[in-house]
Amino acid sequence: MRSRLLLLAAIVSVGCKRSNPDPVTTTPALRFLPATAEIALRLDLTRARAWSAWPKASEALFKTIAPALAAVKKACDVDLLGDAKSLVFARGDDNVTIILDGLPKDKATACPAKLGTPLPDLTLVADGDRFTVNVEGKAFASGAHLPTGELVVVSRKAKGVGAAAWKTEVESGSGAAPAWWAELDQTQPVALRQSSSDRTVTGSAELGDPLVLRAKSVSPSTELATTDSARAKAIVEFLTKAEAGTGRIEPKGNTVYADFTAAGPQIDKLVAAGISVLGTDDKTPAAPTGMDTSPIECSTLGAAVAKYMATNLAAMPAEQRAEAQPMFDKLIPALQKAYVDSCTTGAWSPAAIHCHVDSPENVPRFEKCRLVLTAEQRTKFDETMKAALAL
Repeated sequence: MRSRLLLLAAIVSVGCKRSNPDPVTTTPALRFLPATAEIALRLDLTRARAWSAWPKASEALFKTIAPALAAVKKACDVDLLGDAKSLVFARGDDNVTIILDGLPKDKATACPAKLGTPLPDLTLVADGDRFTVNVEGKAFASGAHLPTGELVVVSRKAKGVGAAAWKTEVESGSGAAPAWWAELDQTQPVALRQSSSDRTVTGSAELGDPLVLRAKSVSPSTELATTDSARAKAIVEFLTKAEAGTGRIEPKGNTVYADFTAAGPQIDKLVAAGISVLGTDDKTPAAPTGMDTSPIECSTLGAAVAKYMATNLAAMPAEQRAEAQPMFDKLIPALQKAYVDSCTTGAWSPAAIHCHVDSPENVPRFEKCRLVLTAEQRTKFDETMKAALAL
């Protein structure tokens, strides 16, 4: 919801200043980014739109905010994905920053008045080149049109910045990009960074034919790196068997390097199978809490796995679902056995079993339930899963 509202605020306010034709790289706007970033995305929309598979990829990437984008386009004839030249998004320590560049002034000038009909709870109060975004009458974010042309919108602890403090911050022009910004690949049209206590993952996408995805995961221990490597290999093997391309995993100490290449028809399959993951707005993975600890058998995991897989299948577009059905039919029995066997031989706790069984249709939660396992249980489980996916 937070990302959706900030994007809307950015769109409705962009018409007040000129546009900068260059993508965001090292401009003064970067000083507004949070000092720490749980997740950050840099997207060169101009280069992305030149890619033939962009329509399908953008549908997956922006799935969660598609209704909001559609409302703005209908009311204001402003198309964020079709008109903007670049987008930077970062979230860290409950602070969110969005930087937009290149939206056309003529389309956006009349937007604030028009948007009140489809989105009555969102209002924008202008103060020269600065503005406040109000949601249900409360300040939710602050924004500014910078002299360099970028539009910046920030929300800190789900609130806007006080008017005087925001004026000083905008006009001071001081500050530099945070240290983590240098970790993003500035040469590719898509760059992503996600960080948690367990790992920091950076990745990029070289859009074209072939499509090349690259990622690096850095963990604080070799144990976590080994787990990450096993999971990455399982994902690569799954995508390879789905004829979505070929990949390579290279572990080096606490770091795991990975790349995946798709060409021709493989690109559509890879986009459908994998890129949609980037569109989630889920926070840094953490082990679920508050599980039931009453007695429960490992055998109950079989039905839970089937429900989890069915939920994933149902979420796919119709044509992808038809293509994936035969593979799912083959994988489900193998995965059911892997879960039940791992639980039995590893003596999973009732809490770990309940975590998987009680709400398997909650896909993000189900996938985080492995974090309830002990380190030794996770290692053995990952090995078993790798073997199951290698069918």
